[in-house]
Amino acid sequence: MEGIINWNELWKLMRSGSPWKISLDEPAGSFWDKKSKQFNESMMQNRERTEKQIAKIGLAPEYTVLDVGAGTGRLAIPIAKQATSVTAIDPSEGMLACLQENMEKESVKNVVRINKQWEDIELGVDIEPHDVVIASHSLSMLDIQEALAKMDAAAKKCVYLFTFAGRWMDGGFCEEICGEKRSSWSDYIYLCNILHDMGIYANVEIWDSEYEQHYASLDEAVTKFKEMYDLPSEKEGLLRAHLSKILVEDGGALCLKRKSKSAMIWWQTNAHERA
Repeated sequence: MEGIINWNELWKLMRSGSPWKISLDEPAGSFWDKKSKQFNESMMQNRERTEKQIAKIGLAPEYTVLDVGAGTGRLAIPIAKQATSVTAIDPSEGMLACLQENMEKESVKNVVRINKQWEDIELGVDIEPHDVVIASHSLSMLDIQEALAKMDAAAKKCVYLFTFAGRWMDGGFCEEICGEKRSSWSDYIYLCNILHDMGIYANVEIWDSEYEQHYASLDEAVTKFKEMYDLPSEKEGLLRAHLSKILVEDGGALCLKRKSKSAMIWWQTNAHERA
């Protein structure tokens, strides 16, 4: 029955219809340049989530690690404290600028930043193989099979992918405010099937995950959501009503709690052992 479904082409179809498709139409990284500071503020709050992810990665002090879509360094910086070095690749100059600021705050110096999208990286030219390759919620490449093959070739020991299992944790935001359900293009099952078709029989672990974001007030929450999702002013009333329903009081602030299923897909890069 092999070949009935072309999972890579299905991924392309789902990806092109995602709410983030604007990032495909703009110069690489520019979509996130505008949102890098807010994204950094949000992501760097989730230290517990970061610690859980890193605990699942097999690291050793002598390892070199490649972080594909490193963003502002949520994983790259703590990993750099445990490994020999980290190479952080990201197409957004704004994200990498925040990463540099975070490195300075954490006194981390063994992270090399490369401002390119993964599709444009040439092995042996831009980078050499690393012991471990990771990609955490950064698999937005249109040709994901080609991207995964390059990650496999870039890893001397293991590749670790982090994504969602099932529906993305938007708390009903896209459906209620934008009038569309969040596309399931990032669901782990696509990646597993694509890898299987490539002859890579990956391991999968799924667990419950909770994300928290704190806001000083409802006004601040509304402002930040409008900026992150590029919402027009006429949507503000709907957004305010939606956030009023889902934000909860927490220590004098307002907290957005979202639950989801997280997935880790990983494999050892021993090509000779594949069928």
